[in-house]
Amino acid sequence: MLKSVKIIAVLFVGIIFSGAAAAQSKVAVFNLQAAIMSTEAAKSKVNALKTSSEYSQLQSTAESIRAEVQKLAEDAQKNAVTWSEEQKAEHQRKMNFKRSDFETAVKKLRAMEGQVGQEIQKTMAPKAKSALEAIIKEQKLDLVLDANSAYFAGPNVDLTAAVVKRMNADK
Repeated sequence: MLKSVKIIAVLFVGIIFSGAAAAQSKVAVFNLQAAIMSTEAAKSKVNALKTSSEYSQLQSTAESIRAEVQKLAEDAQKNAVTWSEEQKAEHQRKMNFKRSDFETAVKKLRAMEGQVGQEIQKTMAPKAKSALEAIIKEQKLDLVLDANSAYFAGPNVDLTAAVVKRMNADK
C-alpha cells in the first residue's frame, strides 16, 4: 500500500511539473491571408483594380443590367395579369437573358478580383512569412497556429497586426 501511495505521489508531481512547463509555452495565432491583404501594397493594388477603366466599365454594365432585371420584374408584377401566355413567356425569356448577362458580368468582375488577389498573395507571401519568422524569434514563441483554426484567441496573442506593421515598414 505504501508503495502505491509513493507511485501516485510521483505521478502527481510529474503532472504538476508538466502542467507548469506547458503553462510557460508561448503560443500565438496568425492569419496569413488577412495580413497580406491588410498591407498598404495590397490595398494599393486592389484600389488600382477598382479604379481601372475596364473594371469600372464592367461594374457599371453589371449595375445597369441589374436595374433592367429589376424593372422587368416590376413590370411583370404589375402587368402579368393582363398578359397572354405568349407575352408572359416572352417577358420571362427576356428576364432570363438579362439575368444571364448579369451573372456573366459578375463572374468577370470576380475573376478580375481573384486574379489580382492571387498576384498579391504570390508576391507578398514570402514577405509575410519572413516578417512572421522574425517576430517568432523576437518573442521567442513556441507555437504559432492559424488564426482561422483557433476556437478562441485573445487579441494579445494574434500576430497578424504586428506582421502587417512590419511588412508596411519594410516595403
